[in-house]
Amino acid sequence: MMNNRMFDLILFDLEGTLVDFQWRLDEAVREILPVLAASGIDTRRYSPSPDYADLFNTTRDLTQDWDPEKSARLFDQLGVIYDKYDRDALSRWTPYPDTLSLLDTLATSGYRLGVVSNCGAYAAVNVLSRYNLSGYFEIILSRNDVSYIKPSPEGLILALERLGVPPDRALFIGDSINDILAAQAVPMSSCFLSGGESRVTGEDGSMARFQISSLSGLAHILVEFNEDR
Repeated sequence: MMNNRMFDLILFDLEGTLVDFQWRLDEAVREILPVLAASGIDTRRYSPSPDYADLFNTTRDLTQDWDPEKSARLFDQLGVIYDKYDRDALSRWTPYPDTLSLLDTLATSGYRLGVVSNCGAYAAVNVLSRYNLSGYFEIILSRNDVSYIKPSPEGLILALERLGVPPDRALFIGDSINDILAAQAVPMSSCFLSGGESRVTGEDGSMARFQISSLSGLAHILVEFNEDR
């Protein structure tokens, strides 16, 4: 069984993947845009309908040549807003009904597990601890660990490097197009879980290698597949 495995490491997104999706996307964008404009950035330089990840990453690009202290002040302001919406979501997050059973199955089967999230460290650590999920993961990376968030592959690459796992031996599971794009940019295999952020955005995860409608579907792909071989 071990020799027949497709993957050794399974990396998960957090919100919308291990817990339900609660982030108030549109409200966050409406709050962020005036802060960017007040800093002197022409907000027309962002996409016509930017999401929170586009605002974060494009701002990082646009401030590359700024005085470091000025850039840091702006990102401190943005961090306050992102943390506000993280904490709001944290107040309502609950794991999916099959989250714990899937993690038990994968851990028992010897898979290495990790989390790479666009949420901040406070929210990520607290929700995993609250539901006794932290112990399953060798690594938990958040927005605070990277310069660019997904769809940038930075967090996934950092996880692979720290755990010493080549990309072709790892799978990333996420619920948004940004998750799938990040995996493709590594490149590594991806699995799209419908019903999380896609429930709000209407995104299609057909570009992922695998698609599932619940986490329990991942057990069939990763565990039963190997037993059948």
